[in-house]
Amino acid sequence: MIRLTLAAAAIGLFLVGYYWGNQYRHGDGTPPAIEGVLIRPAYPLPELRLWDGAGGPFTTQHFAGHWTLLAFGDPHRTSGWRAITRLIEVYNRLAIAPDLQGKLRLALATPAPASDLDGWSPVLRLLWGETREMQRLQTALGIPAPTTTPTPDQAIPGYLIGPSGRLLALFPEAQTPAAIAADLTALAAHTDSEARP
Repeated sequence: MIRLTLAAAAIGLFLVGYYWGNQYRHGDGTPPAIEGVLIRPAYPLPELRLWDGAGGPFTTQHFAGHWTLLAFGDPHRTSGWRAITRLIEVYNRLAIAPDLQGKLRLALATPAPASDLDGWSPVLRLLWGETREMQRLQTALGIPAPTTTPTPDQAIPGYLIGPSGRLLALFPEAQTPAAIAADLTALAAHTDSEARP
């Protein structure tokens, strides 16, 4: 009877250890809990024809292969500088995760060309396009149209686009850069675990 009990306990321990190890290694497929708004399933963006601050073309394919944190604002107004500052603060918070920081791009969608600010930071890209193209991007991100550039007291959310080029999360203005960085780290770890064989 003792041997039978020990054998059953050993089998039970093996099964629990196997299950736990499998969950630890591969994850259970459950998306991480984040402070921002998780978009499930990730939303594909439409084909876009935009321009960067240097006048080069920028399409939806340019979002693929890295993480992109996108905001809207006019860099010649207070709202735009607030958005830029927030983007860079998130980037700086990721200094403790250099691999992820290296894969992050910052993008500010502007209502008009702002070539004088392009190159201000190597990770910041200014995007602009015709009104119709900008409205298509805003609609895809869930921004009601028509919209205007936010005034200083309007919310300036951030949008996270994953390496697949799909919208993964929305970060309300009230969310701190530290919390956004933590959410991004959790989402990147989850995406990496799903990508493992």
